[in-house]
Amino acid sequence: MDHFNYFGDCLKELLVDSGMSIKELSEKTKIRLSRLYDFLNKEHIPSLENAIKIADVFRCPLDYLFGFVADFTPQTFTVTGSVSENVKAAMDNSKMTRYQIHKKTNIDESQLLRWYAGKQTPSLVSLITLATALDLSIDTLLGRK
Repeated sequence: MDHFNYFGDCLKELLVDSGMSIKELSEKTKIRLSRLYDFLNKEHIPSLENAIKIADVFRCPLDYLFGFVADFTPQTFTVTGSVSENVKAAMDNSKMTRYQIHKKTNIDESQLLRWYAGKQTPSLVSLITLATALDLSIDTLLGRK
């Protein structure tokens, strides 16, 4: 499944199911209307920040927005720890070396080290790749519970 294409379809469904207009979503998230149309038309994928804003409005996990889970119960998420702390813990708990994670994901080892050391935050694309490789939810890597 192409998780990035799924985002646009899921966003359409959420808008219809909620009765919310795209203009209302733009106002609630402070995301430009044109950018939201780009997401709906699958012309762009959202940044991590924008994906979280959209997930928060609909009270859904990011895993739902990207097609990792088929359904969800609306909830308010709280964030525990920083992304770097959660990524570091996930890598430690995986019992895989950074080299093994690199081989499984094609993410450069130096990039993995920067995330592990808290010197850089992964992009949404990288988080999805890492979550898939470590068999975790995107929300777990972000500390959204």
